Amino acid sequence: MQRYLPPNAFYPEDLDVMKRVFDVLCRERGCQPGSPDAEATALLLVNMFESGRRTEEELIEAVQTTQAYRRAS
Repeated sequence: MQRYLPPNAFYPEDLDVMKRVFDVLCRERGCQPGSPDAEATALLLVNMFESGRRTEEELIEAVQTTQAYRRAS
């Protein structure tokens, strides 16, 4: 498939992966979409994706590790 969007654009399959991970993380944390916790999770998820973590497993692990670190400090 030819890609014409800029390199930092999200493709539909990227959004699908991030949505699935977001849903898992919100369910695990018991946060509702639109809550401050969910918004922080979404922002962190996008940042992790942009830094090269692309699979569901990589994203979940990276976000969980980062959020656990932030809660501990």
